[in-house]
Amino acid sequence: ENVRKSELTREKQRLLWEVFMQKKYWGFILPSTLSFLLTGIYSIIDGIFVGRAMGDMGLAAINIAWPLVALIIALGTGIGMGASVMVSLNRGAGRDDAADQMEGNALFLLVVSSLILTGILYFFGSPLMTLLGAAGEVHTHAMTYLHYILYGAVIQTVASGLTPLMRNRGAAVYSMCAMACGCILNIILDYVLILVFPLGLMGAAIATVLGQLVTLIFALFFYLKKENRISLTNIKPSGSAVKSILKVAASPFGLTYLPSVTIILMNLQCTKYGGDEAVSAYAVLAYLVSFMELLVQGISDGAQPLLSLSKGQNDKKTLHSYTLLTFALGIGVGILSGSLMFLLRHQIPVFYGTSDAAAELIVHAAPAFSLVMALYGLTKPSVSYFYATEHLKQSSTLVYGEVLLTVGTILTLPIVLKLDGVWFTMPCVQVVLSVLAVLFLLTQKKEITPSE
Repeated sequence: ENVRKSELTREKQRLLWEVFMQKKYWGFILPSTLSFLLTGIYSIIDGIFVGRAMGDMGLAAINIAWPLVALIIALGTGIGMGASVMVSLNRGAGRDDAADQMEGNALFLLVVSSLILTGILYFFGSPLMTLLGAAGEVHTHAMTYLHYILYGAVIQTVASGLTPLMRNRGAAVYSMCAMACGCILNIILDYVLILVFPLGLMGAAIATVLGQLVTLIFALFFYLKKENRISLTNIKPSGSAVKSILKVAASPFGLTYLPSVTIILMNLQCTKYGGDEAVSAYAVLAYLVSFMELLVQGISDGAQPLLSLSKGQNDKKTLHSYTLLTFALGIGVGILSGSLMFLLRHQIPVFYGTSDAAAELIVHAAPAFSLVMALYGLTKPSVSYFYATEHLKQSSTLVYGEVLLTVGTILTLPIVLKLDGVWFTMPCVQVVLSVLAVLFLLTQKKEITPSE
């Protein structure tokens, strides 16, 4: 019996190594991770430009406005990822017609939903910004940023949604190039429109929209090719297809937008317990946490087509290997990112040009946010794994449970610990979610571990 178990263990290790060395696996993972890496670099540089040009005021304004802007990106990503999961599951099960219909209906949903969201944010943006804590000059700058972003909201939503669909078709490198070119142009235009021509947050918004336009142009060229063209029949909305997409989309939408909900609550409590300097300090920390989160999302999104396809084919051995490798990469990136943030906490405020008061707060809070980064390496891939394999209850529990935990913790902990309570909110929430993620994964042991 012991010899048999030893042989089975060696067989599992051999299979894991074979998958690790597969060009197919890295052909999905690397382009996706590099794309999100560049997006994260852009996010950091964008904050540096705004901080150096406008100081704490600019950082506070863009941070307060971001939760509204993030709705646009999260909407596109949620629909795109939801459709990608359904496409892969149907193709894995041999239902190609259903897969094509899912892709076409995704395009319909992206256009219609982005138009609706644009109208809502245009007419209700100002009172919403006030609710988020913007006042006076900060409110003026934040509204400027939002209005110019809204001019290209449809562009951003459709570009964000088509990117995972292209990757799902096996065009991971092309999708990476589409995102990379948009990000590079965004960075260049940020420098020109914020520092050379001091247009402030209006320049930052214009740079973002034009960068996303480049990504959309790449996507349109891809889908204009005969072999990739989506038929009008498949674009025509189907109730069952739309319902299936939206059902899965709830988790990736929440996963993408949740950081913005956290930003809303953190901004309000930072304002209450620490003033503008605390909001500015959190803006910098949020940029860095967002960068790491994008890296983990790149790994998870890259693995999604493979996880969903293996699930659809009922190939437990391959699903097991893809799952282990994806978690290993995510946890490794989380630990490395958290360690770097802790070690470089004194240098971070210098790059962003913060005030001395904000810099002191950044150095003080960085260890707590380092722990958040490390734990993201487990919790974020867990959410992606569950929705990629159609375990929607688990993924939704982790996503929306995080919202409830964050609300409860951010409203109670600062009562006792004041501003320190604000800084410790995210670490406390991530510890609880990590425990839940492990428990949920253990309940899926039969699926994750192939039968002997």
